[in-house]
Amino acid sequence: MMKRIRLFHVIVWLIILLAICLLSPLNLHGVLPSGTIIAPVTSLLAIATIPLLGMLNSALLIVASQLILLGFSQSDWLTVVVTALATLFSGWVVRWQQATSQELRHQQMITIGISSGLIILVLLELAYLIVGWRLTGSSNGMIEIARLALPTSLLTGLCYALLVPPLSILLLHLGKKLLPDSTNHDTSNDSVIIDMGNNQKKKDQDKQK
Repeated sequence: MMKRIRLFHVIVWLIILLAICLLSPLNLHGVLPSGTIIAPVTSLLAIATIPLLGMLNSALLIVASQLILLGFSQSDWLTVVVTALATLFSGWVVRWQQATSQELRHQQMITIGISSGLIILVLLELAYLIVGWRLTGSSNGMIEIARLALPTSLLTGLCYALLVPPLSILLLHLGKKLLPDSTNHDTSNDSVIIDMGNNQKKKDQDKQK
């Protein structure tokens, strides 16, 4: 069963990687005095995989996809850092929700989605503040750059908040359909809960014989 679970996770990982790269033209672009900015909307696909694949696998997924896009001039180093941090922070939110209930409910998924939207919004604005400071060297110029980028950041955060929950629910549902015996699989630490009841019954029967 563990081999089937790993194979399923690898297939999902590769499909999402391909989807992020192919759908990269859908990323939002904004024109600022510092140049064109990239708002990584498609990276929400990687965040949506966290409940299924776990935080580290999803973080590796986002870094790999952004490095590929970087090679094709469809991303930049600032976007790589922002998306990686957004995935890690969102992963901690998922673990926090899993601490109360291992099987995530719809309300918890909505919380994860809203949190990921706020996280990407804050990280993008911080990144644009840094860009503004490097470009202008003044606090006024820094704030102005961040203000101009705010509509793009807000729209990106809204996309994360709205799309991450249904995509996560879809992936988990798909996993349960294809791997019905893996419902006890803990994606946060890749451990498997093993039922020892049958083994104990067999030992008791052997002793009676």
